[in-house]
Amino acid sequence: MSRSRPPRSPSLSALANPQQPADLLLYRIAKLAATSARLVNRLCEREHGITRREWGVLMWLAQEPGMQPSTLAERLELDRARISRAIGSLAGKGLVERLPAQANRREARLQLSPAGVHMHAALWPRIRAINLQLLEGMSGAQVAALDQQLHTLLEHAQHLDRPGSAEENFPARSQGKRSPESLRLLRPES
Repeated sequence: MSRSRPPRSPSLSALANPQQPADLLLYRIAKLAATSARLVNRLCEREHGITRREWGVLMWLAQEPGMQPSTLAERLELDRARISRAIGSLAGKGLVERLPAQANRREARLQLSPAGVHMHAALWPRIRAINLQLLEGMSGAQVAALDQQLHTLLEHAQHLDRPGSAEENFPARSQGKRSPESLRLLRPES
């Protein structure tokens, strides 16, 4: 039996007045990202033997050679362990080189090896094409509007994520509660 949606004001979209999971902005963005990521995954993994995460490392190092692992982790929104594994895997495949920093020998700088440069050159046009294909059917004005809207959404999300901006609504992970007592409060009384 299907549920009918409550009537929606003509001025409100599903995003502005979500009534079901598929109306939620984050769900829709996640679906778009997951669906389009599969295209990139197939290209990276099947044809080049790297993961999408490893592609992210190659992409950023091609853009900014000499980047530190910590900066790379920030760009890719990865924790230290994941970025370290990706860098180690790419170094093992001969695609990335670690160079000691001039000022502090303990710091590493990363750059693509010649093989990494070659792989990036082979992948970039094809991944760029996937991105362009995703925008097919949209006018130039729609693409420009989407670009601006995504920028606005990202800025707003970053504002919400700042310490102290909305702590009571979005507690830090370390403040979360998974105790049996807190879970009991979520269960309906019987």
